[in-house]
Amino acid sequence: MESAKKEFENLVYQGIKSQGLDELCSKLLSIIYSEPNLLTLEDLSTMTGYSFSAVSAAMKMLSGIKVVEKAKKAGSKKYYFSIQRDMLTMTIKAVKSRNELMVSPAIKELPAIIEICKNRNAEDSEELLKIIEDYYQQMIALDLIFKNLVEFTEKIQTEVIKK
Repeated sequence: MESAKKEFENLVYQGIKSQGLDELCSKLLSIIYSEPNLLTLEDLSTMTGYSFSAVSAAMKMLSGIKVVEKAKKAGSKKYYFSIQRDMLTMTIKAVKSRNELMVSPAIKELPAIIEICKNRNAEDSEELLKIIEDYYQQMIALDLIFKNLVEFTEKIQTEVIKK
């Protein structure tokens, strides 16, 4: 059974790492995903071989972007970590988070930046304006893609659960 768990953990690790996360975060997520029990920072430090402080910083970031959930047990000062094991829900949360943290602020703030750039008479402002306007159009496209992806994934999730 341990071999199957390690193979599964490695498969999850490779999938997560391919999404651009660093080695430690990918390792932590794969361990939490494949472990049926809640894990503490001490557990994760021991299991990964990384220092407590490195694991703590990584878990703070992962819980901050809502990839992992942390909770305290009654009477304990330790945090216990878990992860959403429904990959469709996890995907929906990740897409919504990316849209909320990257795309929405850009769409909100870029029009004012574009106006400032348009009002500048500097020689390089025309090239900069083009770069900013292109980025703005890409953010609008990503917003539409992310919203459609979430809607489509939720529809598929509903159909899969019905079966």
